[in-house]
Amino acid sequence: MGGRRRARPAARRHHPGARGAGPLRRRRRHRRLNRRAQWALVADCNDAGEAGVRVLDGIEVDILEDGGLDADRDLLAPLAVVVASVHSKLRMDAPAMTARLLRAVRDPAVDILGHCTGRMVTGRGRPPSSFDARRVFAACAEAGTAVEINARPERLDPPDELLAVAVDAGCLFSIDTDAHAPGQLDWAANGVRKAVACGVDPERVVTNWPLERLLAWTRAKGA
Repeated sequence: MGGRRRARPAARRHHPGARGAGPLRRRRRHRRLNRRAQWALVADCNDAGEAGVRVLDGIEVDILEDGGLDADRDLLAPLAVVVASVHSKLRMDAPAMTARLLRAVRDPAVDILGHCTGRMVTGRGRPPSSFDARRVFAACAEAGTAVEINARPERLDPPDELLAVAVDAGCLFSIDTDAHAPGQLDWAANGVRKAVACGVDPERVVTNWPLERLLAWTRAKGA
């Protein structure tokens, strides 16, 4: 690696989508305090960590029905990485889902579009969302928003045919395990195999970049 520092790993939490008044608002404040405590722990780990290793603080936010983000801007601003994903209303019609994703990937706060189709390929399964992939991936390429290659075995998202569209569009990519436990980090190999099979250039994989290049990219995205 020639002494280059690489960004491994990233600590990323799902942002809770709770909305409303009273108890819901109080629970949301409590979760926000927990998130800030986690990010303080990340900072402490970096201060005491091994040379050449840095944990990046990040978050996965929901993409709302209108394409907005379910998170306050002051929460997102200091973070190294912001992933935006659809977790609800996955069966919207294609024109509405296309507009939803277009607004999200053009948002300067968004670094990565997460599991873009929302499909599940194991268990009971779930079909992919419908949208105009050429338009969405063209917008990702224009905005510099990376497309996640989700290596979680039940997702493996996007499907190969859509990943090929993203490659042709000139997108950047992020290989992500979507891990919920340390042992699941090994799933990264699934994403690497998928990227190789679909002809993804390693130079377009942001999770393969040296740390300084990765951080310069995310800072430029949020500027």
